[in-house]
Amino acid sequence: MARPKSEIKNLKVFQVNIRLTLDEQIFVESHANTYGISVVQYVRKRSLNKQLPKQAISPVNRELLVELSRIGNNINQLTKKSNQNVLDRNGLDKELNQLKEMLYKIKSKILE
Repeated sequence: MARPKSEIKNLKVFQVNIRLTLDEQIFVESHANTYGISVVQYVRKRSLNKQLPKQAISPVNRELLVELSRIGNNINQLTKKSNQNVLDRNGLDKELNQLKEMLYKIKSKILE
């Protein structure tokens, strides 16, 4: 079964050609890639002031977000335990050292 035909008012029949410098082309392509859409879709949305999709999260940034979430969870657990007076000094030092190691890993990934 064929798909239904689009209404005439929704057909894209007009073409606009633009010329860009190399720097402009690189800029447009990189932004289109950031949003995970084609250059044509990016230019169309930007020129018509339409909302762009949410930026795609790169795998490296996704890993960093996971690491930051783990650190946040650890801090929350430490805070809860300290408020309940459950923490012993050795346990606290161990947890803080683990947090320092995680932060070091994140910093090294960012600087790569």
